Amino acid sequence: MKLHSRKGAVATALAFSLALAALAASTFTSSPSSTADAKYIGADKCKNCHKVDENGNQFAHWEKSKHAQAFAALASEEAKKIAKEKGIEDPQKADACIKCHTTAFGVAADQIKKGFDAAKGVQCEACHGPGENHMKARMAEAAKNEGKKERVQVPEGEIITKIDAKKCESCHNSESPTFKGFCIHRFGAEQKHWDPRKDRAADTLICGCSGKEGCKHTCDDKCGGKK
Repeated sequence: MKLHSRKGAVATALAFSLALAALAASTFTSSPSSTADAKYIGADKCKNCHKVDENGNQFAHWEKSKHAQAFAALASEEAKKIAKEKGIEDPQKADACIKCHTTAFGVAADQIKKGFDAAKGVQCEACHGPGENHMKARMAEAAKNEGKKERVQVPEGEIITKIDAKKCESCHNSESPTFKGFCIHRFGAEQKHWDPRKDRAADTLICGCSGKEGCKHTCDDKCGGKK
């Protein structure tokens, strides 16, 4: 199912706890390899490199997450009930809902690569930004260093590697009728995946904690991502 973004998102977002979502709307200084001039490619393209077990298989972690089911969840009876209370007939067609339950909402059509499927929910690029330039750069690097196993550090600006609470809170906020507070540490622990930039990817989480010891970030429901 292909979706096309529409302008003028309704002020009240429908987002509920069973479908974690993040809004893909960030601005970065433009450079030859930055996310600012890149197009959205979709998780199916990301998996070409990020479904390798020795590098952490980030795609598999995402595929099992509530983010991956964010759009599908809008078809549930619970979602329809919440939508009805807000005067929304079909949450899968309402801007107020899909702006936080899909990726690249509101992005111009010429900034989305053919084959991108918004129905796949909150995908990799919702957090890491449009991946076209990153994909091209990594493929070129791999071709140049064919046969070599040295791990190359990704240049700053090529893809977003540090996710802060502000990005998450663009959707995880009090506008949601079922909002119960947001803790960036707990959320990060739930979404954690191995960092492919590290030499020992299987031992290091994207949040910086040790994979062997688990995520050490803990706080209560009222932390709101401030700790």
